[in-house]
Amino acid sequence: MATKSVDSKSKFNIYSSFTLSSDDVSVISLLYTPLMGSDALMLYLGFTSLLERNNLKSEEITHQDFFDVYSLTPASFTKARIKLEGIGLLITYQNPDGNYIYVVCPPLTAKNFIKDATLGLYLYAKTSKETFEFISNHFKVEVIDKGKATNITKSFDEVYSSQVDTEYTFDKFKYILGKKPNKNLTINNYNFDFDFFCKGINLDFLGAVGVTKSFREQICNLAFVYKFNETDMIDLYTESITKQNIFSYGILKKKANDLFIHRKNMNAPKLVSKDDAVLENKELIDYLDNTSPKDLIEDVLKQMNPELSDDELFYPNYYLSRINDVYSSIDLPRGVLNAMILKVFKEKEEIPTLAYFKKVANTWIRDNVFSTADATRYVTSTKDNRKANTEDDSTGFGGNVL
Repeated sequence: MATKSVDSKSKFNIYSSFTLSSDDVSVISLLYTPLMGSDALMLYLGFTSLLERNNLKSEEITHQDFFDVYSLTPASFTKARIKLEGIGLLITYQNPDGNYIYVVCPPLTAKNFIKDATLGLYLYAKTSKETFEFISNHFKVEVIDKGKATNITKSFDEVYSSQVDTEYTFDKFKYILGKKPNKNLTINNYNFDFDFFCKGINLDFLGAVGVTKSFREQICNLAFVYKFNETDMIDLYTESITKQNIFSYGILKKKANDLFIHRKNMNAPKLVSKDDAVLENKELIDYLDNTSPKDLIEDVLKQMNPELSDDELFYPNYYLSRINDVYSSIDLPRGVLNAMILKVFKEKEEIPTLAYFKKVANTWIRDNVFSTADATRYVTSTKDNRKANTEDDSTGFGGNVL
C-alpha cells in the first residue's frame, strides 16, 4: 500500500539516543547506502545534523523548511523516509495534530551488518563479488599474531580486594573543591557457589533464555563486590522480579546497594589495590569511584557548613532525583560523574538540571575526560582558563563552571 506524501506545512521534532561517530558514518555510507539509496543517506545525515549536542533533540521544524535546505519534494522525502524506516534506521510517529516525531536509530556495526542474514545477503546480491569483498575488507581489523606468547594478564581479584570496613570521609579531599564499562575486567575466583544459588531461585523468571553466561557474571560480580553470600543473592533475586514476572538486573543492583547501606551504614564497598604502589590521587580516585550520590551531597554540605551536625544537614529531595538522572542519562564512568557533580555543586551551591550537566559533560568529553584519573586532574588543575571560557563559550556557562 502506497504511503501518502507528508504535508509540507506539518512540523516535526527529531530525537536520538546516541551520537553518530565516524565509524557509524562509514557503515551508513558503504554498507547501508547501496541498499537504501543516496536520498535516504542524505536524509539520515540531515536528521542527525539537526540534533542539539546537549540533549540529542532538534528544535521544531516545518517539513517545508527541511525540503528547502535539502532540495527535496514531499514525495522524494517520504520515499527516502520510508526506506530508512524499512532498513531499521528510523522510527516515525504521528501526533493527532498531524505533526511528526522522528527517532533516529543507530546503525549496526560493520561486522553485524555483514553477518546479518538479511542485510548482508542483500548487499552481496546488490554489488559485485569484488565490490563486496572490497567493502568487507575495509572494515576488517588485523588479527594480532600472538604466536607462542602466553597471556599473563592479571584477573580482577588478583589485583583488587573489596574492603567494607573502612570509613571514608570527604575531609581528606578538600582540595577537590577547587569509556564505557571495562569489558576486559575479569574475576577468576569468586568464592561464590553459583550452582547453590541457582537451586534456590525460580528460574522461570529468566524466561526462555534461562541461565546465560551474562546472568552468571552479573550475579557473581555483584556478590564479589558487596561480599554477599549465596543466601543474600537468592533473597535479592527474589526481590528483583518485575510486575511482568521478569527478572531485572537494574532492580537487583539497586536492591544490593540498599542492602549494603542497611548493613554497613556506608555508601559502597571500597575497592582496594593489592599493590602497595601509590598512584596519582589514588585516594581521591577511590572516593569518586565508590561514593553514592547521597554521600556526595552530604560530604559537600559538611565541608560547606562545618558548624552543622549530621542531623542538621538538609537538602531538597530533588537533589537525589537529579543526580539519578545524571547517572542514567550521561554515559560516563561513575567516578567521572561524581567529580562533575562535586565540581558543579561546589561552584553553584545547587544541583542544576540534567540539561546543564549534559552541557558540562559535552565540554569534558571534548577535553578527553573519560576516566576518573582524567577527571581528578581536570578539576584540580590550576589552568582554570584552559578553554578561555567566556560568555561566548559553547558550554553556555561563561567562565564559572569549569
